Amino acid sequence: MFRTSPSIVLSLLALCVAVSPVQMPAFGKTPARKPPAAQKFDSAGENLMYYTPPPLQYDTTGKPIPNMPNLVYQANAYFEAGQKAFFKNDMEFAESYLKKSIECRDKLNKVREAKEYIQGVNLLGKVLRKRNKYEDAEKYYRQALSMASQGLGADAYEVKECQLNLAECYEKTNKYQDAIYYYKNLLVTAEKKYGPDDPDVQEYSRKILDMNIKGGNYEAAEGILKQKIDFEESQGRGSTPKTAKLLDQYADVLKRACKMEEAAAIEAKAKSIKEASAN
Repeated sequence: MFRTSPSIVLSLLALCVAVSPVQMPAFGKTPARKPPAAQKFDSAGENLMYYTPPPLQYDTTGKPIPNMPNLVYQANAYFEAGQKAFFKNDMEFAESYLKKSIECRDKLNKVREAKEYIQGVNLLGKVLRKRNKYEDAEKYYRQALSMASQGLGADAYEVKECQLNLAECYEKTNKYQDAIYYYKNLLVTAEKKYGPDDPDVQEYSRKILDMNIKGGNYEAAEGILKQKIDFEESQGRGSTPKTAKLLDQYADVLKRACKMEEAAAIEAKAKSIKEASAN
């Protein structure tokens, strides 16, 4: 059997090391690692690493609409931040971020999302009214009404909502004729849909009467009350407490208009109805 001399084995090992040395790192050192990419956040504090932009939208000519995915995403992020601030009663922060949300949607021009736009304006309007910024609120409500009418149609619920918000703002700022304009629009629409006995119809009618009285338009107020009284009488309800109440309102308006004799006659009529009801 062939035996290898120990001296020969050692010589071969030395030769291998000389020809092909093994490259080993020095003890205690590790290869350098590339640092992780910094996470990106938008101005609303949302982590953009996990955001996948929606697919591009295209106009009628087939061209992609520029920036739409980013603007929609930013508008939604700003709205969520503003909404959280609203619920925390931080109205200054809420106003700032909700306005930024609307600005993003405004940049989308005709591709703005109508319902989301109005949702943002309605919340912003609440914030502005809480901060007594009624003129700012009116501006945004008018924008929302235009968007709702064009994007959703004249009969959409959002149109009614915008008109009511505007009417309430104008009422608060004593712009009675402007308030009356929108309350009349609401009244006409509600009467067509639900009829004269609908609670909304009654409320809008009451508002129109109140606005005319507060604005000093007594002639218009007289006409409204006379029409109401005539209607009650035509329905056989001329001797009811409701009619007596309308007569009292009518007499009050006549006094404001310095029509004292007419007012006295109406008061006497109301008194007789009350006495008859009591017996």
